[in-house]
Amino acid sequence: MHISFFLTAFAATFFLVVILNPLACKTGLMDHPGHRKHHADPTPLTGGLAVYLAILVTLFIHDINLPNKSAYIFSATILVCIGLVDDYKPVSFKVRILAQIAVGLLMTQIADIKIVDLGDLWNFGNFELGSFATAFTIFALVGGINAFNMADGIDGLVGGLTLIAIGTVAVLAWVYEDWILFNYCIIFIAAVIVFLIFNLRIFGQASTKIFLGDTGSTLFGFIVSLLLIYISQGEDRLITPVTVLWVLAIPLIDSVSTMVRRIANGRSPFFPDREHFHHILPLTGLTNKQTLLVILVSSLVLTIIGITASLVFHVPDGILLALFLCVFTGHYVAMGKINERAKRERRKVAPLPAAVITDRRQAERRVSGHNTVVINERRRHDRRVHIVAITFEDRRIGERRDEERLAAPG
Repeated sequence: MHISFFLTAFAATFFLVVILNPLACKTGLMDHPGHRKHHADPTPLTGGLAVYLAILVTLFIHDINLPNKSAYIFSATILVCIGLVDDYKPVSFKVRILAQIAVGLLMTQIADIKIVDLGDLWNFGNFELGSFATAFTIFALVGGINAFNMADGIDGLVGGLTLIAIGTVAVLAWVYEDWILFNYCIIFIAAVIVFLIFNLRIFGQASTKIFLGDTGSTLFGFIVSLLLIYISQGEDRLITPVTVLWVLAIPLIDSVSTMVRRIANGRSPFFPDREHFHHILPLTGLTNKQTLLVILVSSLVLTIIGITASLVFHVPDGILLALFLCVFTGHYVAMGKINERAKRERRKVAPLPAAVITDRRQAERRVSGHNTVVINERRRHDRRVHIVAITFEDRRIGERRDEERLAAPG
């Protein structure tokens, strides 16, 4: 039965990607190259839409009885619609945040999915949120959505982080025999795998590369955050709330540290820049593929540490939280040092004067003669200044040379 869920989602996602790519080219739903982007060719932003539609198709075919399925589908649809508009024409971050808050209200008030406690942080029993449960859940959900959205910087990163998180939930659901949750995870895993096949061109496709777009990154963040909230609350919880931090360690640490760094530099926390984990690591000499591998391995290791420490060794939540904060501090300091060192290296190159064309009559007289013009040429795609010496022969001097040559005997 589980295999049929996987195969249905896999086939549906594959078919939708093939269908949606040409439509994206015709409608202009493309990600065009720019100064903050690595790709050289316009690429369809259809990955998120294909995954969303494939999940709907699979849920319809197999009629999986998910708890609060209608509220979940409606909330995901809102995020997908806002994401599609944002992919086509950038939407203000305020509009996106408001839509995410509305989705949070739907899930807390209609689906009744809330963070009601933070676990036993001080060995005095669970820390109950009480009347703050709704506000805290919305804050956590919006934070999780934007953490995945900010992580979408290199091919395969958000898909890989999502696969690790959902794979972890699937393993826990299998261990605790929660088959409804397990089947849903299987569906989502199949869809993400198909996306990664196209996004990373695993089989060497020449023209079928796709991106998630904001549609996909917000959808992935929503699904992962919602599932982790669901399994970390209630009497039958599979993991503690603190363990969730370890499963989402990389996207959470990266997004929070980046926003803190922006605020420290006097900028808006939502100001786009190139100071994320996946931007700073290449400054050490790593390629994009090596950067992807380092980040995904780090995420997997931190997930295994958190799950093992909590469920196998029963490490208290307070100690797990303290260790997580140590990891966060270490990441923040290390990334800051790498970034500052890279900036110092760039400053070592002395600034060069702007391009100047010197008139022949005002040219500096050189040993080579009185007829040299010096041009400091600044090429469009090269920041280095090239000194090009161009020699002009004075016409009067040339005429005298011709007269002397004619007057010479024989």
